[in-house]
Amino acid sequence: MIIWEVTYRLSDLIDVIHSITQDSVKGQKPADVAYGTVISASPLSVQLQTTMQPIPAAALILTAGVIAKTAQVQGGQGGTVTINEGLAVGDKVLMLRVSKGQRFIVLSKV
Repeated sequence: MIIWEVTYRLSDLIDVIHSITQDSVKGQKPADVAYGTVISASPLSVQLQTTMQPIPAAALILTAGVIAKTAQVQGGQGGTVTINEGLAVGDKVLMLRVSKGQRFIVLSKV
């Protein structure tokens, strides 16, 4: 009988700890998926929702998939080739909200 009561109380304690942990993680918002629209290319600015202020370049972390990149062509007539056009006004982007919503990692165009 005593063993059952201790096990029951331990189970309650584990449930409470689990609940506290989940609430803590939700409060920190370690990472959250977000979609936005590029409203300015230079300086870069992304709009999440019409009710929010645009996200300035200082709060955006760009991955290689969204950074403009060109390369020199070797041989032939030479010149340059565009590998990635980068972001332009009107592009829809997939982002991760990090640092408690203070920063956004721009992953790709959608």
